[in-house]
Amino acid sequence: MSTPALDRVLDAVLRVDANFDIHFISEPGQHWLTRITGAELPTNFVQLVHPDDAELLQRSLAAPDSFNCDLRLIKGDKEVWINLRSYLLPAARQYVFCIFDISMWKTENSALKHAAEHDALTGLPNRTFLKKTVEQWIADGIEPFCVALLDLDGFKKVNDSYGHSMGDAVLIETTRRLTKLIGPGDVMARLGGDEFVLLFADKYALAAKNALKNVLLAVARPYDTAPHNAYLGVSIGVAEYPLHGDDYSLLLKNADTAMYFSKNAGKNRCTVFTLTEENVDFSIKAAIHNGIQEGEFYMEYQPQYDMHRKLVGAESLMRWTNRTLGRVGPNQFIPIVEDAGLMPFLGKWALRYSCHQLKKFHAKAPDFVLSVNVSPVQFGGEHFDEEVLEVIRETGIDPTKLILEITESTLMNSHLKTERALARLREKGIRFSIDDFGTGFSSLSYLTRLPVSSIKIDKAFITAMGEDTPDTTSDKKLVSAMINLAHSIELKVVAEGVETEAQFAFLKAAGCNLIQGYLLGRPMSADGIERQFEASAEVAA
Repeated sequence: MSTPALDRVLDAVLRVDANFDIHFISEPGQHWLTRITGAELPTNFVQLVHPDDAELLQRSLAAPDSFNCDLRLIKGDKEVWINLRSYLLPAARQYVFCIFDISMWKTENSALKHAAEHDALTGLPNRTFLKKTVEQWIADGIEPFCVALLDLDGFKKVNDSYGHSMGDAVLIETTRRLTKLIGPGDVMARLGGDEFVLLFADKYALAAKNALKNVLLAVARPYDTAPHNAYLGVSIGVAEYPLHGDDYSLLLKNADTAMYFSKNAGKNRCTVFTLTEENVDFSIKAAIHNGIQEGEFYMEYQPQYDMHRKLVGAESLMRWTNRTLGRVGPNQFIPIVEDAGLMPFLGKWALRYSCHQLKKFHAKAPDFVLSVNVSPVQFGGEHFDEEVLEVIRETGIDPTKLILEITESTLMNSHLKTERALARLREKGIRFSIDDFGTGFSSLSYLTRLPVSSIKIDKAFITAMGEDTPDTTSDKKLVSAMINLAHSIELKVVAEGVETEAQFAFLKAAGCNLIQGYLLGRPMSADGIERQFEASAEVAA
């Protein structure tokens, strides 16, 4: 019933029947129960259970095979908290109770609880305590309040030059100085390293920033705890609830962003978080790495239709919804992804994801065609063609139903090696389309030199056509010229951004092959595309 391993881990192992009569107690359990009851060993487990927890025990026992709950046992006039895990023994119609004494965890004023929520070096509340406090303030309706994140300037130099013991002395001295400055309702915590947090209750960001002037002065005084009276500074970032975030994670992240702006602006200063383009980009850059790890990126599909309004394909579009930033537009995150050098990874992921989805689409629509964007970084990669073919082999899709979209400027700057890679892929049946056609070309020779099968007229040209007015005549002539040029060298034409019936009518008359845009379909999930398959099948029937 009991094993040496269990006896070392558990305080007691019992075997009881459906009436809670005890049929077995492990040897360590006998000693433990004797200490608890101060008398003879009990014969029925319910005799030990706190009356308020008896119903919980009965409910838990109704579980089919096993259960796990925390409850109290009576020890004289005191209570002992236990974690009880029960396992059914069907043949014997009995239960095994595995008991672990958790009183230390449940006692509000226990040393263990204090250690779990406080920093060992400074004695300050730690990250766990800080999170609980912020969440409690939010639940209690305390508004406004501010989170100020402090990072010591020059601490690393002290730590590296004089050792960790001297660094610890600086942190303790900093704690002493800052503790004198906080008000009775405020909270000070240490996140770790040389980072501290101050919580200001009932203060707007401006008032908190004003109070933090004293913090700048206090840290600026020489530290005689370090040799040669070391001088430090402090960079501070402030976020206000609920203006700059409505939960703990977002408030701390935005305070961190503001703190780094203090660092970048020259250090030893305080910055209040503001939603500017610069710090949004900064936040996005930091969040992208986490987003990749957390699987926050996904694909949507912009449907493409022929001129009879039949769904024939789609463009695969990368999307990102971050748990704190919300949905971030590709015009924001794509340039940052490229700048951070992450596009080869994300681009390859997008191609693989899209091809797996295309395989599923083909189960319902075998002729469906999917277009996938290829970034200039991917396109110029050393093994671009082999990476594409690897995905084709892995997913087993028909390569003739895959179109890779490449921007015009990228194609114009292609090298001989890249052109050979394109030719190799074209031999396998993969097609190429020129995205954003007409936005930057200076020579059209690449249209006949490279294995291109279609062009996509940029949305800007479609929008410029407007309605039937004299001002739009030249724009319409330009679009017609693009279509005629493409057809003259046997290329198909896709028009992007078609939003009105007038635009559709003109493009149809001009001989355009395919359209995409809000007129017939917005970007949608894979399920949305499949529902369109089903709707088309019902119409055909």
